[in-house]
Amino acid sequence: MKLTPAVLGLLVALVPLAPAQAVDFPPSTAAEQGVSRRALADLQALVQSFVDDGEVVGAELLVIKGGHTILHEAYGLADREAGVAMETGRVFCVRSMTKPLVGTCVRMLADDGLLDLDDPIADHLPEFDTDDKRAITVRQLLTHTSGLPMSMIATSDPRTLGSLRDDVVALGAGAELHFEPGTAFRYSDQGTDTLTALIEVVTDVPAEDYVTARLLVPLGMDASTCLMTEDSPLRGRAVAKYAGAPGAWTRFWGPDDPPLFPIFLGSQGLYASLEDYARFLRMWMDDGRVGERRLLSPASVDEALVPGPYLFPGSTGLGLTVGYGSLMQVWTDGETGALVAFGHSGSDGTYAWAFPEHDALALYFTQSRGSPTGLRVEEALATLFLGAPERADLTAPPLDDYLGYYREDEDDLYRAIVRDGDGLALEVVGRAVAALVYVGEDGWKLRDEPSTVLDFVRDASGEVTGYHIGAHREFRFEPASTLPTPAEITARVGAAHRLDLVESLGPVRFRGRMSMPSLGVEGDISRWIAWPDRTRIDVTTAGGEERMSFDGEVVRYESPTSPLATPDGPLAESIRLDTPFARYGDLLAWYPGLHAVQQLDDEGRPLLLVRTGDTSAPASTFFIEADTGRVRRLAEFSFIPGLGRVGVQAAFDDFRDVSGMLLPYRTESRVAHPFIGTIEVTVTEVEPGAELPPGGFALGE
Repeated sequence: MKLTPAVLGLLVALVPLAPAQAVDFPPSTAAEQGVSRRALADLQALVQSFVDDGEVVGAELLVIKGGHTILHEAYGLADREAGVAMETGRVFCVRSMTKPLVGTCVRMLADDGLLDLDDPIADHLPEFDTDDKRAITVRQLLTHTSGLPMSMIATSDPRTLGSLRDDVVALGAGAELHFEPGTAFRYSDQGTDTLTALIEVVTDVPAEDYVTARLLVPLGMDASTCLMTEDSPLRGRAVAKYAGAPGAWTRFWGPDDPPLFPIFLGSQGLYASLEDYARFLRMWMDDGRVGERRLLSPASVDEALVPGPYLFPGSTGLGLTVGYGSLMQVWTDGETGALVAFGHSGSDGTYAWAFPEHDALALYFTQSRGSPTGLRVEEALATLFLGAPERADLTAPPLDDYLGYYREDEDDLYRAIVRDGDGLALEVVGRAVAALVYVGEDGWKLRDEPSTVLDFVRDASGEVTGYHIGAHREFRFEPASTLPTPAEITARVGAAHRLDLVESLGPVRFRGRMSMPSLGVEGDISRWIAWPDRTRIDVTTAGGEERMSFDGEVVRYESPTSPLATPDGPLAESIRLDTPFARYGDLLAWYPGLHAVQQLDDEGRPLLLVRTGDTSAPASTFFIEADTGRVRRLAEFSFIPGLGRVGVQAAFDDFRDVSGMLLPYRTESRVAHPFIGTIEVTVTEVEPGAELPPGGFALGE
């Protein structure tokens, strides 16, 4: 059953004429609403510290209690390059916080009897009428249990999209499922974009028009839009968007730029102000009503806020069990299972929480993609609303007390406690660098996963000898004196791989194929190297061409979304080190802090774990065959544009002789980020003495 175009057209035409029933949140004070003034002040100071420390470019914070605003502040910059300060009332791209609105509209259609949540999606979208996808239901798409991949357009330039059905949904319909529908959880933009297409099919109107007519207008969300068009009146209030990591933010969209999303993506396309999004959450807290008008049935509200049966792989600072319902994140009491909070976050750095039993809302928006600061805001909200103890001002012991290498036993891969900037961090080889926060009595919690605490142990003399996380123990150790010296390691690697031959061979070109199975991305890759340290990489996929190079002095980078530039900082260092010279050549020249940490057995073959630096900063670790000097693996922390610092574990295989050099023809890199997964590179041809492409190592400058 569906609405006819005439009926929906009338609905879309008439609803905007109805008076908006916008909920206002008049000002009040913490004392009047029974909230700790100190806890509120600590929350303000926390967000200000994010700006001061470069963890975000700018932020806006809104706290509502009892329907009244008790805090609404802006911090930092709305547009760094233009020098525009952040002000309250700005408009942010809320990315995945669009999903709850799409889920609401799908449930509205179900409330109206226009579809059933247990309908096979193939009943509405014929492209899903295939053997493996015919069983996918609307409900499974709402709960991320369909088996569809995270996204089929994650590596594409969204500005090139022309059709939701043809350019997005059809890709998902042709993708391989990660599991049988209904048997597991996998967060999926692809599934939500499919639901967006479902709205269009059922209503015969564009999804953005339906969302506007059924939600934005009735809720009075006049500072929100599904499409930030060239002529949108909200352009003047929109913030610039940045990607990267603390201290390395790169601007990738500004209010004067063409639309980032030319079509409405229900997975991520909404722009909204904090107050507008608060109005949306208020409707949910009011059981689907806005004033006297019902938008959503209480049964739909209740059902959507029940966590699903599968684990949601998310961290939380609320001290609660974190789960996922129906396009809504939910937090429940671990003992009783009672709902405590619900809301969602967005990958550009936006967060919103509703605490129904406390009649409270909190919204924290940044435009800094890749910032995990929302988890620390959650900790402050736990104090503000849930009765968690207020944080005492603690002075940590000297950081040098803790620096060093730790392991469970001699056969266990080491971990390291290192300095990271001005702070302390737990480094898990090739996976993560987790910042630590002191909580007293030699206890340090993970900053971005605050429920995990490392309790350090000292001996009678006061020396730190290890730590434990619950029942798990790690013991501090010193590298054995019998391990090879840095010079010996470098000599073994050099003799095994003979990268020194490049000096006489001239430039060497590697051609090959690259694939990212989790994202359905494939492409061609070409790499040139020339003595003593020059490198260039060109990667061509359906999303365009990415180029990077190092000419011995300057690093250059260019992608479909970034014009040719000379980056500095962590991105430049990652590009400079992405070369065979730094992997199989004179390692000590590339890494002056090189040293062996331990030796492990790998199926009968001894492997040296060789670290590229000490504990004064995170470092990469080589896995080198002790007897042959062959480099088998590399665990590193690479800077990926848009994601920041990410752990990568690269395994090298299929070594072949190339004019006397020993080089791998296959590399499999496991990226410690759920959106990327594995990157596979296979060399198909190696050409010594190759001619350089136009522009050479300067990329055409």
